[in-house]
Amino acid sequence: MADRVPTGVKGFDELIGGGLVPTSVAIIGGRPGSGKTLFCSQFLYTGATKYKEPGIYITLEQRGDDIKQDVMGTFGWDLDDLEKKKLILFWPLRIKKVFHPLEKKKVLTISMLELSKKIMELVDSIKAKRVVIDSVSIIDMMFEDKFQVRSELVALFDGFKDRGITALLTTEIPEQGERSEFIDFLGDMVIKLDTMYLRDEFRRTLTVSKMRRSEHSHFIHPFEITKNGIEVMKL
Repeated sequence: MADRVPTGVKGFDELIGGGLVPTSVAIIGGRPGSGKTLFCSQFLYTGATKYKEPGIYITLEQRGDDIKQDVMGTFGWDLDDLEKKKLILFWPLRIKKVFHPLEKKKVLTISMLELSKKIMELVDSIKAKRVVIDSVSIIDMMFEDKFQVRSELVALFDGFKDRGITALLTTEIPEQGERSEFIDFLGDMVIKLDTMYLRDEFRRTLTVSKMRRSEHSHFIHPFEITKNGIEVMKL
C-alpha cells in the first residue's frame, strides 16, 4: 500500500505530508458553493487518470449528470468517458419518506443497513479504491436512530479499510461554523472550506483542522478554482 493517497489538488498534498493517509476517512465541510463537490471530483479524477484507481461518487443531493456537467464546464474534464471505462461510477441516491399502507405511517425508502450493503456492492463491482459520499449531512438528518447510523458507518468504513479504500465525505457547515459531534466522530481528518476577507478582497480558504497519524499545516490557506483544477496558494 502506498504511503499516501494524492488528492491531485495542487498545493494541498504538500500541506498534509504528500496526500491523504491510506484507508482514512476525510470529512470536507463548508457552506453551499464552497467547492466541496469540485474538490471531491478532483480527488476521484486524479485517482482514475493518474493511478488507474476506480472511484465511486455517491450523491444524495445533486444528480450525477449535473456534477459531471459542472466539472466539464469548470475544468474541462470528461467524467462521462471515465464512467464508460468503469473508472468512476456515479450513484445518485434519494432517501425519501413514503406512506406505508400496512404500518399506516411514513417510512424511509431505504434503511441504513440496506444503504451500507448497497455501497459495498458498488465498491466490489468496480473494485473501487476511492469513495466519495456527498453528503453525510443528509444521512445524519434522515435517520433518527443515531446509534444505528454510527454503528453502520463504522462497519462500512471497516469494510473500506479491508479493501484498501480511502474516502471523502462532505458535510454542510452551518452559518455559525460549528461542526457536530456526529461529524467529528466519523473523520480521521477534517478539512474546512470557507470564504474570508484577505488582502483587501474575499478569498476562498482551506484549513485542515484535524488529521490523525500525520503532521499537517494548521494555517488558513487561500485557494482558487482554476480551469486546471483547484489550487491551494502558497502563504
